[in-house]
Amino acid sequence: MKILNKSQIEGFLSQVVKKGKIIYGTNEVLEELKGSKAVIVSQSIKPNVRQKLYRDCKKNSIPIIEYDGSSIELGRAIGKNFRISVLSIKSTGGYDLKEILPEVKS
Repeated sequence: MKILNKSQIEGFLSQVVKKGKIIYGTNEVLEELKGSKAVIVSQSIKPNVRQKLYRDCKKNSIPIIEYDGSSIELGRAIGKNFRISVLSIKSTGGYDLKEILPEVKS
């Protein structure tokens, strides 16, 4: 797990949203976790969902990024006007994920 400040994640997400592929929503992320480059969780994620997500991400060697903000703020960071507690990055659209997460394998 890596905790990044809001501006770091928001800058990264603005690039990924334009050219990459993300999936958001608890059920959707859990169903399509395999093949994810990273998972971003907000501070408002429910504890039971957090535990399941952390367990599944660890099992699949997927890094988790803690967003230091609410689900409303995470939603706004990707241009949505609703709450997003968790999102999965499936494709970065050419953005180098290693810039913010050096431990990520290509």
